[in-house]
Amino acid sequence: PSQVRVTRISYDDAEQRLQDPEFHALHEITKRYRAARLARNAAEINLPEVSVRVVKDAILIKPLPRLEARQMVTDAMLMAGEAAARFAEQHDIIIPYAVQPEPSEIRRPESMSEAYAYRRLFKPSNAALNPGRHFGLGLDYYARTTSPLRRYADLVVHQQLRAFVTGNTLLDKDKVAERMAEASAVTGIIRRAERLSNLHWKLIWLKEQGNWQGEAVIMALEERKAVVMIPQLALESRIRRSGDMQPDQQITLQVQDVDIPSQSVYFRKL
Repeated sequence: PSQVRVTRISYDDAEQRLQDPEFHALHEITKRYRAARLARNAAEINLPEVSVRVVKDAILIKPLPRLEARQMVTDAMLMAGEAAARFAEQHDIIIPYAVQPEPSEIRRPESMSEAYAYRRLFKPSNAALNPGRHFGLGLDYYARTTSPLRRYADLVVHQQLRAFVTGNTLLDKDKVAERMAEASAVTGIIRRAERLSNLHWKLIWLKEQGNWQGEAVIMALEERKAVVMIPQLALESRIRRSGDMQPDQQITLQVQDVDIPSQSVYFRKL
């Protein structure tokens, strides 16, 4: 029998080994797959991302670089999701498909402010019992399948596919719809909790720094406020607008006040 040897490797290590035989072929396949998705107007929205961890008494906020190794894994996961969705559709297996409507206009953002504006045009993806286009991914068929331990909808897909290949009874449309509704109710709560938790620890970190100063990028201009992004923290905020501000302009901010209970932070432009 064949054997699989699992070896843990970081994205940074994988980035240095993309030309190794173990990774080169997969990297080439996923690059072609990504190019095909982009040709179908898949959205490429590059905004700062960070990981937030609390280790003992230390808050660790680490920017996530745009690595080819990370993109390779992302595209491999999308390939698995598309393959599962197509297999289910071809064999009349009821699963929760992931679909997303087309935005009001299609753009190719090149700057951070353009990416920010384009993201605001998108409606959230949602689950459906019938396959449909996921515009943001550039896929005509897609189902989330790669995180069955973390997402219940992924587990339902696995259960349905397993039942089919083993010849067991599959869930009918009503049963799958019932599970989708249960998962949807919880998913929104989990996402909000994760977002608020990350914001909480970012604010705690800022408060610990005292009069923190750092670089920010202007993302959008409102009537009286400017929307800014702090790449170091992947933190969006609003500051008082002044007449000389332009989108994508880099500015220096200083913390004025951090209000933990209201999860608010106030900056001023230096």
